[in-house]
Amino acid sequence: MGKGYRNGSSGAQIVKDSVYISARLPWWGAIGFGAVLFVLFYFGIPAYLESKIADANGSLLTQAFESLFIRRIHLFEWVGIACALTGAFFGIRNYLVHGSASNIEQGIVSFISKLISRGID
Repeated sequence: MGKGYRNGSSGAQIVKDSVYISARLPWWGAIGFGAVLFVLFYFGIPAYLESKIADANGSLLTQAFESLFIRRIHLFEWVGIACALTGAFFGIRNYLVHGSASNIEQGIVSFISKLISRGID
């Protein structure tokens, strides 16, 4: 059995999967999907992690957990922005062009959304 090589981080894989799904949805589905993922990753998961930080306030390892969770919160906010950009792009694209997006186009959109979201975040 071969080794399971990973290309990129978990956040990049989430963005890649959201591009794959958004490319196959109708325009209103892509916008809705991007909006739901944005709310989930930008607000939902960070709020949950912040509640976990507050719960561990009296613990001896509070500083370690806090630094770990802060990094994860930043990652999830970045993923949320990238998924929102992806949903917005494919919403407009699928409204104007009724054909399916190619793999090359999906790769370009994934790269550009990750690049732009790094700049926004």
